[in-house]
Amino acid sequence: MEFLIGVAVTCLVIFGISIFLKTNKFNKLTLLPFVNWCSKYQAAEDHDRIGMARALVLQTFHLAVDLGVLTVEEKQELGKESMKEDPTILVNAWLESALQIVEQELSVIELGNSEARMVGVLMLVTLKGVNPQRDLQNFLHRTL
Repeated sequence: MEFLIGVAVTCLVIFGISIFLKTNKFNKLTLLPFVNWCSKYQAAEDHDRIGMARALVLQTFHLAVDLGVLTVEEKQELGKESMKEDPTILVNAWLESALQIVEQELSVIELGNSEARMVGVLMLVTLKGVNPQRDLQNFLHRTL
């Protein structure tokens, strides 16, 4: 009996470590330049794409708090709500709508050199306000 309990505990520990390493890998990918992150995201298989999208959303929210875009309460609320959604749908919506506004304000070089999570914050700024382009310009002016 003790043997079975030992095997079960060992399996749970291995599973937990595996989940942690996978999550950490996806979080680290958000530090890549945005263009590289997008290439990996587009080429990823569905299960990896979901992990990459979830990490981008959560890392974006975390960085947005640090930069004053979101309050801690807003981050918690958005984090809870985003966990109920398919993260790829959310990220794809950001890429289809908000990215265009970000591209109008940043040069190709700036966009290519920016971390994926920072571009996520810029997209979040455009989605959060009433006047997306003006809000993004104000944010960029304030942070530069």
